[in-house]
Amino acid sequence: MSAYHQMGHDSESMILEPELNRFKGAILSPVNYNPGNTIDQCKRFRKERGDLDIVFDPQLYFPVSERGKLPKWSYLPKDLDTTDPSVSTWQKIVDQVLIAVRDFSPNGICSPAAMPRTFSDEYYDTIVTVANYMAEKLGVAGCRPILTALVGLTDLGRNQRYLSVASILGKYRGRGVYLVLADDHPPRIERTDTGALEGATRLIRLLVRAGYEVTVGFTSSEMVLWKAAGAQNVASGKFFNLRRFTMGRWDEDAKKGGKSMWYWFEPSLLAFLREADINRFVNEPFPISESHRENPYSQGMLKKLKDPEQERMLADSWRQFLYWFAQYDANVGTDISKVTRTLEEAASMWKQVQAKKLKFEEEKNTGEWIYSWDIVINELTRRAD
Repeated sequence: MSAYHQMGHDSESMILEPELNRFKGAILSPVNYNPGNTIDQCKRFRKERGDLDIVFDPQLYFPVSERGKLPKWSYLPKDLDTTDPSVSTWQKIVDQVLIAVRDFSPNGICSPAAMPRTFSDEYYDTIVTVANYMAEKLGVAGCRPILTALVGLTDLGRNQRYLSVASILGKYRGRGVYLVLADDHPPRIERTDTGALEGATRLIRLLVRAGYEVTVGFTSSEMVLWKAAGAQNVASGKFFNLRRFTMGRWDEDAKKGGKSMWYWFEPSLLAFLREADINRFVNEPFPISESHRENPYSQGMLKKLKDPEQERMLADSWRQFLYWFAQYDANVGTDISKVTRTLEEAASMWKQVQAKKLKFEEEKNTGEWIYSWDIVINELTRRAD
Protein backbone atom coordinates (compact mmCIF):
# COMPACT_ATOMS: atom_id res chain seq x y z
CA MET A 1 0.00 0.00 0.00
CA SER A 2 1.82 3.09 -1.22
CA ALA A 3 1.54 6.74 -2.13
CA TYR A 4 3.13 8.10 -5.30
CA HIS A 5 4.16 11.67 -5.98
CA GLN A 6 2.52 13.00 -9.16
CA MET A 7 5.28 15.22 -10.47
CA GLY A 8 4.55 18.72 -11.71
CA HIS A 9 6.57 21.86 -12.27
CA ASP A 10 9.51 22.17 -9.89
CA SER A 11 8.66 19.07 -7.85
CA GLU A 12 12.04 17.32 -7.58
CA SER A 13 13.09 18.67 -4.20
CA MET A 14 9.78 17.75 -2.58
CA ILE A 15 10.22 14.10 -3.54
CA LEU A 16 13.54 13.96 -1.71
CA GLU A 17 12.52 15.75 1.48
CA PRO A 18 12.93 13.45 4.51
CA GLU A 19 9.55 14.52 5.90
CA LEU A 20 7.87 13.21 2.74
CA ASN A 21 9.69 9.88 2.61
CA ARG A 22 6.45 7.93 3.04
CA PHE A 23 6.00 8.36 -0.71
CA LYS A 24 7.14 5.13 -2.30
CA GLY A 25 7.55 6.49 -5.81
CA ALA A 26 7.35 9.27 -8.33
CA ILE A 27 5.35 9.45 -11.57
CA LEU A 28 7.46 11.41 -14.04
CA SER A 29 5.97 14.21 -16.13
CA PRO A 30 7.21 14.72 -19.72
CA VAL A 31 4.73 17.60 -19.96
CA ASN A 32 6.81 19.50 -17.39
CA TYR A 33 10.31 18.21 -18.16
CA ASN A 34 12.22 17.52 -21.36
CA PRO A 35 14.32 14.36 -21.85
CA GLY A 36 17.50 15.94 -20.54
CA ASN A 37 15.77 17.20 -17.39
CA THR A 38 14.26 13.76 -16.83
CA ILE A 39 17.62 12.00 -17.13
CA ASP A 40 19.08 14.38 -14.55
CA GLN A 41 16.10 13.89 -12.24
CA CYS A 42 16.39 10.12 -12.28
CA LYS A 43 20.13 10.26 -11.61
CA ARG A 44 19.48 12.48 -8.62
CA PHE A 45 16.62 10.34 -7.33
CA ARG A 46 18.71 7.18 -7.48
CA LYS A 47 21.68 8.83 -5.85
CA GLU A 48 19.75 10.39 -2.98
CA ARG A 49 16.96 7.83 -2.58
CA GLY A 50 17.74 4.49 -4.15
CA ASP A 51 14.50 2.88 -2.98
CA LEU A 52 12.27 5.27 -4.97
CA ASP A 53 10.02 3.57 -7.51
CA ILE A 54 10.26 5.66 -10.70
CA VAL A 55 7.33 5.39 -13.12
CA PHE A 56 7.17 7.03 -16.55
CA ASP A 57 3.79 8.23 -17.87
CA PRO A 58 3.94 9.33 -21.57
CA GLN A 59 1.00 11.73 -20.89
CA LEU A 60 -0.34 11.73 -24.46
CA TYR A 61 -3.85 12.28 -23.11
CA PHE A 62 -3.10 15.92 -22.28
CA PRO A 63 -4.88 18.46 -24.55
CA VAL A 64 -2.77 20.01 -27.31
CA SER A 65 -2.78 23.46 -25.68
CA GLU A 66 -1.33 22.10 -22.43
CA ARG A 67 1.46 19.78 -23.53
CA GLY A 68 4.30 21.97 -22.35
CA LYS A 69 7.60 20.15 -22.94
CA LEU A 70 5.95 17.11 -24.54
CA PRO A 71 6.88 18.17 -28.12
CA LYS A 72 10.53 17.75 -27.06
CA TRP A 73 9.92 14.00 -26.76
CA SER A 74 10.43 11.95 -29.92
CA TYR A 75 7.44 9.66 -29.36
CA LEU A 76 4.80 12.42 -29.72
CA PRO A 77 3.20 11.92 -33.18
CA LYS A 78 2.53 15.09 -35.15
CA ASP A 79 -0.94 13.99 -36.23
CA LEU A 80 -2.22 12.71 -32.87
CA ASP A 81 -4.97 15.33 -32.73
CA THR A 82 -6.11 15.14 -36.36
CA THR A 83 -6.44 11.38 -36.82
CA ASP A 84 -7.47 8.37 -34.76
CA PRO A 85 -4.27 6.30 -34.67
CA SER A 86 -4.63 2.71 -35.81
CA VAL A 87 -3.35 -0.15 -33.67
CA SER A 88 -0.24 -0.39 -35.86
CA THR A 89 0.40 3.33 -35.34
CA TRP A 90 0.05 2.89 -31.59
CA GLN A 91 2.54 0.06 -31.71
CA LYS A 92 5.04 2.39 -33.39
CA ILE A 93 4.41 4.94 -30.64
CA VAL A 94 5.12 2.25 -28.04
CA ASP A 95 8.39 1.46 -29.81
CA GLN A 96 9.35 5.14 -29.69
CA VAL A 97 8.44 5.41 -25.99
CA LEU A 98 10.65 2.43 -25.16
CA ILE A 99 13.53 4.07 -27.04
CA ALA A 100 12.94 7.40 -25.28
CA VAL A 101 13.21 5.91 -21.76
CA ARG A 102 16.43 3.98 -22.31
CA ASP A 103 18.64 6.78 -21.02
CA PHE A 104 16.94 6.98 -17.61
CA SER A 105 15.55 3.42 -17.21
CA PRO A 106 12.39 3.87 -15.12
CA ASN A 107 11.19 1.02 -12.93
CA GLY A 108 7.80 1.09 -14.63
CA ILE A 109 6.32 2.43 -17.88
CA CYS A 110 2.67 3.35 -18.37
CA SER A 111 1.32 2.49 -21.79
CA PRO A 112 0.59 5.44 -24.10
CA ALA A 113 -3.06 6.47 -24.37
CA ALA A 114 -4.86 9.47 -25.86
CA MET A 115 -8.02 11.26 -24.79
CA PRO A 116 -10.85 9.72 -26.84
CA ARG A 117 -13.81 11.47 -28.41
CA THR A 118 -16.01 8.98 -26.56
CA PHE A 119 -15.21 6.35 -23.95
CA SER A 120 -16.46 3.48 -26.09
CA ASP A 121 -15.80 -0.25 -25.92
CA GLU A 122 -13.60 0.16 -28.99
CA TYR A 123 -11.50 2.75 -27.19
CA TYR A 124 -10.97 0.52 -24.16
CA ASP A 125 -10.14 -2.42 -26.44
CA THR A 126 -7.49 -0.31 -28.15
CA ILE A 127 -5.73 0.85 -24.97
CA VAL A 128 -5.60 -2.75 -23.72
CA THR A 129 -4.23 -3.99 -27.04
CA VAL A 130 -1.56 -1.28 -26.94
CA ALA A 131 -0.64 -2.15 -23.35
CA ASN A 132 -0.37 -5.84 -24.16
CA TYR A 133 1.93 -5.03 -27.06
CA MET A 134 4.13 -2.98 -24.74
CA ALA A 135 4.19 -5.79 -22.18
CA GLU A 136 5.31 -8.23 -24.88
CA LYS A 137 8.06 -5.86 -26.04
CA LEU A 138 9.37 -5.47 -22.50
CA GLY A 139 9.33 -9.23 -21.96
CA VAL A 140 11.27 -10.23 -18.89
CA ALA A 141 13.19 -6.95 -18.69
CA GLY A 142 13.53 -5.28 -15.31
CA CYS A 143 11.11 -2.50 -16.27
CA ARG A 144 7.51 -3.46 -15.55
CA PRO A 145 4.65 -2.60 -17.94
CA ILE A 146 1.62 -0.72 -16.62
CA LEU A 147 -1.72 -0.31 -18.39
CA THR A 148 -2.84 3.31 -18.60
CA ALA A 149 -6.58 3.00 -18.02
CA LEU A 150 -7.89 6.44 -18.92
CA VAL A 151 -11.55 6.06 -17.94
CA GLY A 152 -14.55 8.37 -18.27
CA LEU A 153 -15.75 8.83 -14.69
CA THR A 154 -19.26 10.08 -15.41
CA ASP A 155 -19.85 7.18 -17.79
CA LEU A 156 -19.14 4.59 -15.07
CA GLY A 157 -22.33 5.32 -13.16
CA ARG A 158 -24.67 4.68 -16.09
CA ASN A 159 -26.32 1.29 -16.47
CA GLN A 160 -23.56 -0.47 -14.54
CA ARG A 161 -21.05 0.60 -17.17
CA TYR A 162 -18.22 -0.27 -14.77
CA LEU A 163 -18.92 -3.97 -15.39
CA SER A 164 -18.26 -3.81 -19.13
CA VAL A 165 -15.24 -1.53 -18.64
CA ALA A 166 -13.79 -3.96 -16.08
CA SER A 167 -14.40 -6.86 -18.46
CA ILE A 168 -12.46 -5.17 -21.26
CA LEU A 169 -9.62 -3.97 -19.04
CA GLY A 170 -9.44 -7.53 -17.70
CA LYS A 171 -7.97 -8.58 -21.04
CA TYR A 172 -4.72 -6.91 -20.06
CA ARG A 173 -2.05 -9.56 -19.55
CA GLY A 174 0.19 -7.55 -17.23
CA ARG A 175 -0.35 -6.81 -13.55
CA GLY A 176 -0.12 -3.06 -13.05
CA VAL A 177 -2.98 -0.67 -13.85
CA TYR A 178 -2.61 3.12 -13.76
CA LEU A 179 -6.17 4.42 -13.45
CA VAL A 180 -6.80 8.01 -14.55
CA LEU A 181 -10.39 9.06 -13.94
CA ALA A 182 -11.35 11.84 -16.34
CA ASP A 183 -14.32 14.18 -16.07
CA ASP A 184 -15.05 17.91 -16.33
CA HIS A 185 -15.38 18.70 -12.64
CA PRO A 186 -13.59 21.83 -11.31
CA PRO A 187 -10.36 20.76 -9.59
CA ARG A 188 -10.98 22.58 -6.28
CA ILE A 189 -14.55 21.37 -5.78
CA GLU A 190 -15.06 17.88 -4.36
CA ARG A 191 -16.95 15.35 -6.47
CA THR A 192 -20.45 14.46 -5.29
CA ASP A 193 -21.89 12.38 -8.16
CA THR A 194 -22.65 9.23 -6.19
CA GLY A 195 -23.39 7.15 -9.30
CA ALA A 196 -20.07 7.98 -10.93
CA LEU A 197 -18.09 7.59 -7.70
CA GLU A 198 -19.72 4.28 -6.88
CA GLY A 199 -19.00 3.06 -10.41
CA ALA A 200 -15.34 4.00 -9.98
CA THR A 201 -15.03 2.24 -6.63
CA ARG A 202 -16.65 -0.89 -8.04
CA LEU A 203 -14.35 -0.82 -11.06
CA ILE A 204 -11.34 -0.62 -8.74
CA ARG A 205 -12.64 -3.48 -6.60
CA LEU A 206 -13.22 -5.69 -9.64
CA LEU A 207 -9.72 -5.01 -10.98
CA VAL A 208 -8.09 -5.72 -7.62
CA ARG A 209 -10.05 -8.95 -7.21
CA ALA A 210 -8.93 -9.95 -10.70
CA GLY A 211 -5.32 -9.75 -9.48
CA TYR A 212 -4.27 -6.33 -10.73
CA GLU A 213 -2.23 -3.81 -8.75
CA VAL A 214 -4.18 -0.57 -9.14
CA THR A 215 -2.61 2.87 -8.84
CA VAL A 216 -5.16 5.69 -8.98
CA GLY A 217 -3.50 8.79 -10.43
CA PHE A 218 -4.40 12.46 -10.01
CA THR A 219 -6.30 12.13 -6.75
CA SER A 220 -7.07 14.43 -3.84
CA SER A 221 -8.96 13.78 -0.60
CA GLU A 222 -11.37 11.45 -2.42
CA MET A 223 -8.53 8.96 -2.23
CA VAL A 224 -10.37 7.69 0.86
CA LEU A 225 -12.91 6.16 -1.55
CA TRP A 226 -10.26 4.51 -3.72
CA LYS A 227 -8.55 3.03 -0.66
CA ALA A 228 -11.86 1.68 0.61
CA ALA A 229 -12.38 0.04 -2.78
CA GLY A 230 -9.01 -1.74 -2.46
CA ALA A 231 -6.67 0.38 -4.59
CA GLN A 232 -3.16 -0.55 -3.56
CA ASN A 233 -1.64 2.80 -4.56
CA VAL A 234 -2.75 6.41 -4.94
CA ALA A 235 -0.94 9.37 -6.49
CA SER A 236 -1.17 13.11 -5.89
CA GLY A 237 0.82 16.29 -6.49
CA LYS A 238 1.36 19.74 -5.12
CA PHE A 239 -1.00 21.72 -7.39
CA PHE A 240 -4.76 21.26 -7.45
CA ASN A 241 -4.52 20.42 -11.15
CA LEU A 242 -2.29 17.48 -10.24
CA ARG A 243 -4.91 16.17 -7.83
CA ARG A 244 -7.60 15.68 -10.44
CA PHE A 245 -7.56 15.00 -14.18
CA THR A 246 -10.41 17.10 -15.47
CA MET A 247 -10.74 19.32 -18.51
CA GLY A 248 -11.99 22.01 -16.12
CA ARG A 249 -8.47 22.17 -14.69
CA TRP A 250 -7.31 24.19 -17.70
CA ASP A 251 -9.93 26.86 -16.97
CA GLU A 252 -8.64 26.85 -13.40
CA ASP A 253 -5.12 27.52 -14.62
CA ALA A 254 -6.29 30.33 -16.87
CA LYS A 255 -7.88 32.06 -13.88
CA LYS A 256 -4.78 31.34 -11.76
CA GLY A 257 -7.13 29.89 -9.17
CA GLY A 258 -5.26 26.63 -8.68
CA LYS A 259 -1.72 27.78 -8.02
CA SER A 260 -1.37 31.14 -6.27
CA MET A 261 -3.49 30.75 -3.12
CA TRP A 262 -2.59 28.60 -0.14
CA TYR A 263 -5.02 26.27 1.61
CA TRP A 264 -4.96 24.47 4.92
CA PHE A 265 -6.11 20.86 4.61
CA GLU A 266 -8.22 19.90 7.61
CA PRO A 267 -8.59 16.09 7.92
CA SER A 268 -11.36 16.39 10.50
CA LEU A 269 -13.52 17.96 7.76
CA LEU A 270 -11.82 16.39 4.74
CA ALA A 271 -11.77 19.94 3.42
CA PHE A 272 -9.41 22.64 2.18
CA LEU A 273 -9.73 25.89 4.17
CA ARG A 274 -8.46 29.33 3.27
CA GLU A 275 -6.60 31.53 5.74
CA ALA A 276 -9.66 33.31 7.12
CA ASP A 277 -11.46 29.97 7.38
CA ILE A 278 -8.86 28.25 9.51
CA ASN A 279 -8.70 31.28 11.81
CA ARG A 280 -12.48 31.25 12.24
CA PHE A 281 -12.45 27.49 12.75
CA VAL A 282 -9.87 27.45 15.55
CA ASN A 283 -11.25 30.61 17.19
CA GLU A 284 -14.79 29.16 17.44
CA PRO A 285 -13.13 27.04 18.92
CA PHE A 286 -13.13 23.75 17.03
CA PRO A 287 -10.39 21.17 17.56
CA ILE A 288 -8.17 20.53 14.58
CA SER A 289 -7.30 16.95 13.67
CA GLU A 290 -4.92 15.04 15.93
CA SER A 291 -2.93 14.16 12.79
CA HIS A 292 -1.54 17.71 12.76
CA ARG A 293 0.58 16.87 15.81
CA GLU A 294 2.77 14.63 13.62
CA ASN A 295 2.64 16.83 10.54
CA PRO A 296 5.66 19.19 10.62
CA TYR A 297 4.16 21.40 7.92
CA SER A 298 0.96 21.86 9.90
CA GLN A 299 3.01 22.91 12.89
CA GLY A 300 4.95 25.40 10.78
CA MET A 301 1.78 26.83 9.29
CA LEU A 302 0.16 27.27 12.71
CA LYS A 303 3.13 29.35 13.82
CA LYS A 304 3.05 31.44 10.65
CA LEU A 305 -0.66 32.13 11.00
CA LYS A 306 0.31 34.52 13.81
CA ASP A 307 2.86 36.25 11.59
CA PRO A 308 2.07 35.11 8.02
CA GLU A 309 4.73 34.85 5.33
CA GLN A 310 2.47 34.25 2.37
CA GLU A 311 5.02 32.98 -0.14
CA ARG A 312 6.43 30.45 2.29
CA MET A 313 2.92 29.52 3.41
CA LEU A 314 2.01 28.44 -0.13
CA ALA A 315 4.90 25.99 -0.28
CA ASP A 316 4.07 24.70 3.19
CA SER A 317 0.44 24.14 2.21
CA TRP A 318 1.44 21.85 -0.66
CA ARG A 319 3.60 19.82 1.67
CA GLN A 320 1.05 19.81 4.49
CA PHE A 321 -1.52 18.09 2.27
CA LEU A 322 0.99 15.66 0.76
CA TYR A 323 2.25 14.67 4.21
CA TRP A 324 -1.33 13.85 5.26
CA PHE A 325 -1.95 12.04 1.95
CA ALA A 326 0.96 9.62 2.39
CA GLN A 327 0.34 9.25 6.13
CA TYR A 328 -3.33 8.39 5.65
CA ASP A 329 -2.52 5.93 2.89
CA ALA A 330 -0.09 4.14 5.18
CA ASN A 331 -2.46 4.13 8.14
CA VAL A 332 -5.67 3.07 6.43
CA GLY A 333 -4.31 0.55 3.93
CA THR A 334 -7.44 -0.81 2.28
CA ASP A 335 -9.46 -1.16 5.47
CA ILE A 336 -12.95 0.01 4.57
CA SER A 337 -13.94 0.20 8.25
CA LYS A 338 -11.24 2.84 8.84
CA VAL A 339 -12.56 4.90 5.93
CA THR A 340 -16.07 4.59 7.35
CA ARG A 341 -14.85 5.98 10.66
CA THR A 342 -13.11 8.84 8.87
CA LEU A 343 -16.34 9.81 7.13
CA GLU A 344 -18.40 9.45 10.33
CA GLU A 345 -16.03 11.75 12.19
CA ALA A 346 -16.04 14.28 9.35
CA ALA A 347 -19.85 14.22 9.19
CA SER A 348 -20.03 14.86 12.93
CA MET A 349 -17.63 17.81 12.69
CA TRP A 350 -19.54 19.34 9.78
CA LYS A 351 -22.77 19.12 11.81
CA GLN A 352 -21.08 21.07 14.59
CA VAL A 353 -19.86 23.68 12.10
CA GLN A 354 -23.36 24.05 10.71
CA ALA A 355 -24.87 24.25 14.19
CA LYS A 356 -22.58 27.21 14.89
CA LYS A 357 -23.64 28.73 11.54
CA LEU A 358 -19.99 29.01 10.57
CA LYS A 359 -19.50 29.68 6.85
CA PHE A 360 -16.31 29.37 4.81
CA GLU A 361 -14.87 31.54 2.06
CA GLU A 362 -15.54 29.03 -0.70
CA GLU A 363 -19.28 29.10 -1.33
CA LYS A 364 -19.45 25.36 -2.02
CA ASN A 365 -17.27 24.43 0.95
CA THR A 366 -20.20 23.00 2.90
CA GLY A 367 -19.16 19.38 3.42
CA GLU A 368 -21.92 18.05 1.18
CA TRP A 369 -19.45 15.61 -0.37
CA ILE A 370 -19.11 13.77 2.93
CA TYR A 371 -22.73 12.61 2.69
CA SER A 372 -22.20 11.58 -0.95
CA TRP A 373 -19.04 9.66 -0.12
CA ASP A 374 -20.79 7.97 2.80
CA ILE A 375 -23.51 6.78 0.42
CA VAL A 376 -20.86 5.32 -1.90
CA ILE A 377 -19.12 3.44 0.91
CA ASN A 378 -22.43 2.22 2.28
CA GLU A 379 -23.44 0.84 -1.13
CA LEU A 380 -20.03 -0.70 -1.62
CA THR A 381 -20.44 -2.52 1.68
CA ARG A 382 -24.11 -3.36 1.31
CA ARG A 383 -24.32 -4.60 -2.27
CA ALA A 384 -22.14 -6.98 -4.28
CA ASP A 385 -20.77 -5.95 -7.68
